[in-house]
Amino acid sequence: MVIKAKLGRSEDRAYLEKISNLASDLRSISDASHFVQQMVSLSALLSSYDRSLGGSYPAIDENAQDPTYFLIAYFDTQNVPCALSVYRIVRSLTRHVLLLDKFYETKNDRYAMQAKQARKSAFELARSEGNIQHLVYSMDYSLKQFSEFWKFEQITKRRILEKGTFSYPEIRHFILSKSSDASLVYAKILDAVLPGFSENATSVLHYNQALLDIQDDWEDIEEDVREDMPNIFVMAALAKVPYTRIRKSRRDLIRKVVLSGIRSSQEQPISRLATELHQLIEGTSIPGNFSFLKILSDRYVDSLKMRIPIPQ
Repeated sequence: MVIKAKLGRSEDRAYLEKISNLASDLRSISDASHFVQQMVSLSALLSSYDRSLGGSYPAIDENAQDPTYFLIAYFDTQNVPCALSVYRIVRSLTRHVLLLDKFYETKNDRYAMQAKQARKSAFELARSEGNIQHLVYSMDYSLKQFSEFWKFEQITKRRILEKGTFSYPEIRHFILSKSSDASLVYAKILDAVLPGFSENATSVLHYNQALLDIQDDWEDIEEDVREDMPNIFVMAALAKVPYTRIRKSRRDLIRKVVLSGIRSSQEQPISRLATELHQLIEGTSIPGNFSFLKILSDRYVDSLKMRIPIPQ
């Protein structure tokens, strides 16, 4: 399927040529570190070429500009305009999900309004491409499916506040539900557009997102405790440390208290979860065009091992 991109000024054409050259070069890179570095460069190029996000929410917009979905589309089709169209739709959908996530955390209507605008943008992009207008209906359905996670998140929050504890299967289920936007929403765009996309590739995208969400929870421990939001590190610690103790700790001590609870657990749920996800990815067969996803998996796991001081 070929999706045409609308080219503008000579500056835009120059950017498009740079994007095309860099994406083509990435196909021949086997070194993981170099590949990831070039992905960062590609992300910067894509961001500079397509400036329509506006920069209102830098952290959200940065996450929405992940070039992974662009590369999946490009490696499968060898068509930069097609890959750009996929990238723009997925980016708008990602922004919609992240803004709604902030809304459910803060109850600030500003986030809900911006999320609605991002959703509208994704739908308009799909309508503008004659071959994928049907995605407007499937995207709406996919977003409604994922919206159930926020109800589940509130249930989990109540359990935390009511001094509940969580088993390994419950922690695993929570992170896989949290990361299911990759499989329920974004992968559906790839499945509709790309001739070589597969269910196995969807699974790897889902597990990769789960690894990233583990890392995000690590970075957000203090903020999540302050706002009483579910965090798998806190959930894992509750078997040994009461939430009231975590909640009453000084901000600079919260992480230390949480880690003390995790370290004293024989099950070691966080390292077990990361290892299990990595093994699932390694055991999943995907088309050669998407093999770079496993390179990313290796990097995500290595990053978790280096950044998170818990027994492996």
